[in-house]
Amino acid sequence: MDRAISQLEIDEITRKYGLSERSAHNVVRGHPWDKVEAMQANIWTPENPEGMISLGVAENTLFQHEIGTYIKNSVAVAPNDHLGYGVGPRGSPHLRKALASFFNSEFRSYDPVRDTDVLILPGVISVLDSLAWSICNENEGIIIPMPFYTGFKPAVQERARGVFIPAAFQSLEGYQSLDDVFSPKMNQLALETALRKAASDGVKVRAVLISNPHNPLGRCYPAETLREIARFCGSNNLHLISDEIFAKSVYENPRASHATPFTSVVSLNLSDCIARHLVHVAYGVGKDFCASGLRIGVLLSRNDGLISAVSSISVFEWVPYLTQNAWAEMLEDDHFLAAFNAKNANALAEHCAIALTFLEQHNIPYYHNANAGTFLWIDLRRYLQNSDKQETGSNLSTSTSPLLNLESHRYRETELIKRCLERGVGISPGSSFYTEELGWFRICFAVEKQALYTGLQRLLTWRA
Repeated sequence: MDRAISQLEIDEITRKYGLSERSAHNVVRGHPWDKVEAMQANIWTPENPEGMISLGVAENTLFQHEIGTYIKNSVAVAPNDHLGYGVGPRGSPHLRKALASFFNSEFRSYDPVRDTDVLILPGVISVLDSLAWSICNENEGIIIPMPFYTGFKPAVQERARGVFIPAAFQSLEGYQSLDDVFSPKMNQLALETALRKAASDGVKVRAVLISNPHNPLGRCYPAETLREIARFCGSNNLHLISDEIFAKSVYENPRASHATPFTSVVSLNLSDCIARHLVHVAYGVGKDFCASGLRIGVLLSRNDGLISAVSSISVFEWVPYLTQNAWAEMLEDDHFLAAFNAKNANALAEHCAIALTFLEQHNIPYYHNANAGTFLWIDLRRYLQNSDKQETGSNLSTSTSPLLNLESHRYRETELIKRCLERGVGISPGSSFYTEELGWFRICFAVEKQALYTGLQRLLTWRA
């Protein structure tokens, strides 16, 4: 969770550097990139076995060499197509046509997707930022069910100056477990409660934002839950934004008793729930194609006004045509696509099983119903409780715990992360995902097998 920033701190930065207040706010808050760069300077490889192993970043590195080889062999620079301005920043006709076909076949869109329904931007975070800017006036809100991907908050707040409104579950009557995050009824209650809270705070709500498959829980939303969320949005004239960046990263997990296949919101007939111009999907090349560095995101929307609004600022977010062509070639190669998707799903299943077996052998609880993405949600709550002070079973809730206890537990969460880093492994704290209960962490398993085994072993040594 972000600390409060005082006006005094902002004023000092504006005077010292001659910045705007909004940029001074960001300077005071800081950013992670210096730490990321330092970590990357000593990253684990078979030739550098003492290097840092990152199990905290939700990348899929398993087939990067294969994707790199495919691009090298399939894409050549065509000066007329790649080195000029072309048709402008909204996306190459080649990629937009390929994506329309991809959404129709792989996402099974209920209404056919046209290439004019698609815009290209540099990554899904850019898509979400552009949507927030286009939908929200300053200080208007977007509801996001908890826990949620750490990038959602800046996507809503930074440029749009919107307000993110967490929808909590644990405080609801009848809540039992994290499975309730995927329950139609519990989502209805959580969203209605968040909407009422926003109204009481004087915040006008404009949209609901979800990740499907869910990040950080790694589970796909059931179709009936998506319909309930769409119904809520439709009845309140809200936009529904679905981040589906892990759509093709679904795998078999025999331990998951309640997992469901991936269902895109565009595959459903939602005509009785919500107007289709209020439904938008964000997708990208980064996760499913092991290519986060290509920086290609996709907005799929049947809202002509919204497409026009995002197009008006797309000149600031222009993806190179050569990069777009690389992905288009993959999407149009049916044989490659089918083989790659199958191989990726098998590898994700294998690596997930390695991580789960390790967790079970060392009695580390985890959320059991993951079947998508590259990560697991693990329970280290007992390590945030001080047994010397007989705190076992103490309240780790971010909403009901006394402030003094909450700050103490947040400090211990930070210390746990530091100790992991000192031992050469990075994981992500639950507070980064606005967890409702401190002590949960996200670990990622889509790394080289030797690195995964070594990283998991290092995870144990922080207790020493």
